[in-house]
Amino acid sequence: MLLFVAFNLNQFAKRSAGTGSMYSYTSLGLGPSAGCMSGWCLLWAYLFISLAGTTGFTIFAGKLLAAIGITCPPIILFAVCIGACFTLSYMDIKISTIVSLGLEFASIALILVLCAIVLFKHKFAIDTTQFSLSGFSWMNLGLGVVVAVFSLVGFESSTAFGEEAKDATKTIPKSIIWSLILTGAFFVFISYMEVMATNGYSTTLDKLDSPLSTMCDIYKVPFLSLPICAGAMASFFALALSCMNADRG
Repeated sequence: MLLFVAFNLNQFAKRSAGTGSMYSYTSLGLGPSAGCMSGWCLLWAYLFISLAGTTGFTIFAGKLLAAIGITCPPIILFAVCIGACFTLSYMDIKISTIVSLGLEFASIALILVLCAIVLFKHKFAIDTTQFSLSGFSWMNLGLGVVVAVFSLVGFESSTAFGEEAKDATKTIPKSIIWSLILTGAFFVFISYMEVMATNGYSTTLDKLDSPLSTMCDIYKVPFLSLPICAGAMASFFALALSCMNADRG
């Protein structure tokens, strides 16, 4: 579904890319009123998503500090995250983007290490039960779509960086497609791993608030729990920062 949106978006991105691209694209196709509505909707969407990222950062930062015996009011951690995101985005969009990528790569690397351990414990066997669609329901599918769209939102934000990108009409369309394909494949793989790893656990996957930490406990690698928690904190910070970058664009 999102690839279909991306392919349509690229019909415009191949012709022009720059600040306010989403507003410009919608205005060209549906008129200025629809363009204005699209621009405001996107702005508010980035705002609420960045708040979700900031909240996630606050939760995981609090857990990390508590693990080393430090108590800090959540409002301070919340303010630190917003302040750091604003500073990095305001200083230089290039620095801000590199920081976001670095934090995300660190988080992904830790998660992949955990997945490799799980696969090794299962002797790299394929969990065929996941492909039988046992227990399928349209309600669950609807909930899954909501989570999937929220997880992949922001793939179009590179359209706002036309002034900073080299050969924008070629690189930005590629970035839109490949960011969606790579992140989508990663989420599908991790979902598969979480289902396989928690199969038979006393608490079902949908009731776990931190499935990756639970996986660390199940497969007896508790030393990875804290770094993965730090990675989650970094990932939420990167999410908030990316939304700040897009809003700046």
